Amino acid sequence: MVLKGLYLVQRKDIEKATMVLTRAFQEDPLVRLIYPNSEERMKFTPFLWRYLIKDGLKCGKVYSPTNKIEGVAKWLPPGKEHMGIWRSIRSGALSMGWAMSKQKDERKRSTREIQQLTDIILKKHKEIMKEPHWYLANIGVDPKYQGKGYGSALIKPMLEYIEKKGYPVYLETNFQGNVGLYEHLGFEVIDEMKIPETEIMNWGMIKKPKL
Repeated sequence: MVLKGLYLVQRKDIEKATMVLTRAFQEDPLVRLIYPNSEERMKFTPFLWRYLIKDGLKCGKVYSPTNKIEGVAKWLPPGKEHMGIWRSIRSGALSMGWAMSKQKDERKRSTREIQQLTDIILKKHKEIMKEPHWYLANIGVDPKYQGKGYGSALIKPMLEYIEKKGYPVYLETNFQGNVGLYEHLGFEVIDEMKIPETEIMNWGMIKKPKL
């Protein structure tokens, strides 16, 4: 599915897309919790983003504004919103787990603790969205391109496509500043929670199809 105005990310683009998300999420609260040391974060988070991008290529769609890969958006269709264990392994979960274990920083949390925290977010998603929907799983713009409209340009064509299909769209964000940006695109907050044992907030947002 190729959308007008967007570039469909391909396997040859995986490494470039991986580094775009690595830079875009360097200061993300949840990523900082998983990788508290900034140098280790830059070194090891590529394993996380490579894993997530590979899953998007297999089970959904990954787009960029152009073939320069200024930003990346991973979309998962109805029925593919959640990753099971075998799907995770096929996309590289073991490599991601290995990278987490190699951290030296004493502030790091165990793999089990991180899994428990992410399971809370996953459970909330499943509780809120029981109907078929598209999931905007990840979106990030390379810092050098931020503030130039690439974020909206990356989202709008897909929102228009999904609107025509009559599905709602769900996303999560840990940055309060992003809430207003998504509201401008038609999303509304349907859940706000503080992730247990952290200071991180998580906002669940939905864009409903027009009747």
